[in-house]
Amino acid sequence: MKVLTIKKGSLISPINGYHRDVKDILVKDGVIAAIEDSIDPQGTVIDAQGYIVTPGFIDIHTHCYPKVSLGMAPDELGIRRGSTAILDAGSSGTDNYEDFRENYIEKSGTKVFTLLNLSKEGLTHGHELSDRKNIDIPRLKEMLQKYPDNIVGLKARASASVVGAMGLEPIALAVKTAHEVGKPLMVHVGNRPPEFTEVLDLLQKNDVVTHSFHGKAGGILDEEGRVIPQAHKARERGVQFDVGHGIASFSFRVFEQALRDGFDCDMISTDLHIENYNGPVYSLAAVVSKTVNCGEKLEDAVAKCTSVPARHFGLKGLGEIAVGMTADFNIMELTPCEETVQDSVGDSLKLKQKLVLKKTIYSRGNESAIMEHAVK
Repeated sequence: MKVLTIKKGSLISPINGYHRDVKDILVKDGVIAAIEDSIDPQGTVIDAQGYIVTPGFIDIHTHCYPKVSLGMAPDELGIRRGSTAILDAGSSGTDNYEDFRENYIEKSGTKVFTLLNLSKEGLTHGHELSDRKNIDIPRLKEMLQKYPDNIVGLKARASASVVGAMGLEPIALAVKTAHEVGKPLMVHVGNRPPEFTEVLDLLQKNDVVTHSFHGKAGGILDEEGRVIPQAHKARERGVQFDVGHGIASFSFRVFEQALRDGFDCDMISTDLHIENYNGPVYSLAAVVSKTVNCGEKLEDAVAKCTSVPARHFGLKGLGEIAVGMTADFNIMELTPCEETVQDSVGDSLKLKQKLVLKKTIYSRGNESAIMEHAVK
């Protein structure tokens, strides 16, 4: 469809000054054409009265290249779960990125961007950074120059099973390369070695730590339950901290304690893949609901999966409700509930409220489409 009108939605987009303001939105040719108190209905009309309307969610950590370990189809992890744009976090490297681009990125309804793995094999075999022969920096830089429209950053995993005897060397190389090409680096942190503190000391402005609040030994909290000094110093340098829920990388206890210590996340993502999309992760809306019930403010949480990642990774036209921006929206209900959910370390949390997706509007080119979500 080329024209649609969203009527009487409660808009949440803090960067645009919307704090549940009730407005009408007019969409023409896949772009937001007007936002007013009242707009005469045109084209397809969506009644959003009583519902929250946010920008389409942006999930900065997914694995949506089906040919490698953990990968699933982009639309299964994207628009079908309320994310109109997703970043694939290192599934592909220089050897297989063009296949990923041609056969999946260009054919999906979801807008897919790439964090290119430092390893040329991506996640084809695992242990991808345990051997220097898997890293080809000149070829990586060549690929970044060839596809600046889609490759928005780099990805490296700093876990014992990934780097092996190489230790910190590949992470240091990833930091150096990312800053030479002027792109953010996302670093997965998990089982040590290398030590989380040593990884943090390497990172610089605009780098992103994902799985920041995992419950494994040597994480973001010290033995007294305080956020480690290296994390505060990294944040002062401009390092960003992302949730990255995953199957083994988000702890309610750690996140709630970090909040009490004044150390909130900067971005919220899922790490959705074939092993967790049916639980415990499900969707970005479900992860946002968990963070809100842990103490995150809803409006802050919305910003952390819309405007904040859009600006951080240079996703033009996305993440905001403003005239001229791409017409991507989630229409949701914040509903009271008594539902018990799990984190990724086996702990439970009783939700008092949750976001329920009703419709996702996504636009590519001059066309917009609507994804209806089943009630859950």
